[in-house]
Amino acid sequence: TGPKCIAIVGPFASGKTTLLEAILARTGAIPRQNPVSSGNTVSDHSPEARAHAMSVEATFATTEFMGEHLTFVDCPGSIEFAFEAEPVLAACDVAVVVAEADEKKIPALQLIMRRLDDLGVPRIMFLNKVDKAVAGVRETLKMLQPASSMPLLLRQIPLRKDGVVIGSIDLALERAYVYREYAESQLAEIPDDEKARELEARFSMLETLADHDDQLMEQLLEEIEPPKDAIFDDLAADLRAGTVTPVLIGTAEKGNGVLRLLKTIRHDAPDVEATRKRLGAPDGSQTVVQVMKTIHTPHGGKLSVSRVLSGQLTDAAELFVSNGNTAKVSGIYKMLGKDQFKLSLATAGDTVGQGRHQAADHAGATAAGIRLRLASQGAQGRGQDVGGDPEACRGRPLAQPAPQPGLRRDGVVGAWRDALARCARAPGGQEPDPDRRPFAGGALSRNDPQIRPAARSS
Repeated sequence: TGPKCIAIVGPFASGKTTLLEAILARTGAIPRQNPVSSGNTVSDHSPEARAHAMSVEATFATTEFMGEHLTFVDCPGSIEFAFEAEPVLAACDVAVVVAEADEKKIPALQLIMRRLDDLGVPRIMFLNKVDKAVAGVRETLKMLQPASSMPLLLRQIPLRKDGVVIGSIDLALERAYVYREYAESQLAEIPDDEKARELEARFSMLETLADHDDQLMEQLLEEIEPPKDAIFDDLAADLRAGTVTPVLIGTAEKGNGVLRLLKTIRHDAPDVEATRKRLGAPDGSQTVVQVMKTIHTPHGGKLSVSRVLSGQLTDAAELFVSNGNTAKVSGIYKMLGKDQFKLSLATAGDTVGQGRHQAADHAGATAAGIRLRLASQGAQGRGQDVGGDPEACRGRPLAQPAPQPGLRRDGVVGAWRDALARCARAPGGQEPDPDRRPFAGGALSRNDPQIRPAARSS
């Protein structure tokens, strides 16, 4: 429970932006769901994104569902802009991997799944465009399974009528739902001709869950029907432990399957406490904030989108950077694409935009991956790290320096600068000097307090 941060990732053109648009419409954050072709989606608000009809930067959008705040981060699927997801993923509680029945996209999907493995981020797979799929869902999962190191656990199967997908059958609830376009699905009885298929798929799901639950295994062997509460507990525990990847189905373009996805995120996904432990940040009431991305707004200037890992953050708060410098927050904002809404307070779990860190721009306080600590918690915080190895934030050196004045860090300029940084490496992927690493904006020493050797989290 509590505020959560969810990354939406997946191969190019798999439907990530459409899924976010459907989520925001379903939760009331926007009045209606706009197609990507309209150029009016929350994610693709920049001129570059609209011109190319594709996401070119990570976009943040906070909404409310069943009384809880959920922040979604739409990450670009194109390989040219994959760097945008790097500083974002580690601070998220869970990732929604949008996939489809297209074998040509499996290599890209495999890279994404491996990156989530490296960072230790739990994930849910949303099998999109199920209404257009020729192959069956279980055949599709067999095709996609090699891309995942963890078992793909099917939680729903399509409900068909005359060969057309009209809804879904929830294997845990043993209920059927008939899709309604841009509206909540309608509860229905499982048709008699679908019951055998449902029982087979459900037993397969329970067998996978039983791999980590001895009691459930005994119940299956003795042909005892397990309690539904125990099944849901196992589903949540296995997702949080990262031992399975639950698979939900739907069609984001029509808003189908979105409500079940939201409920799975709310009830089963880990929260900021698990993320804080994974990142090695300290427990307790002290305020610790991790910068995920720095953007430039047309009228407000620089904005650092950050995750509050613990404690609470107020406007004008003074923060210690891990290198001992200080930064002063100038405004706290809820993000909804290009729009910001001013807040007076952010608590643990919230993902918010922080206004320009006064007197700290050249100290690296706004670089993605940097961790900040409230100055009022004692001078002993000055010059000390705020817990854990910062490399756990990304699995690579901590981001590039803060963007130079007048340059956009997002979009095409950001991609160009990162491309120049990669080109600075010697042939074969080896760096010319083991003690220095080239970055856009200048070479930084590995011994710099904010730049550490790459390390993968367990």
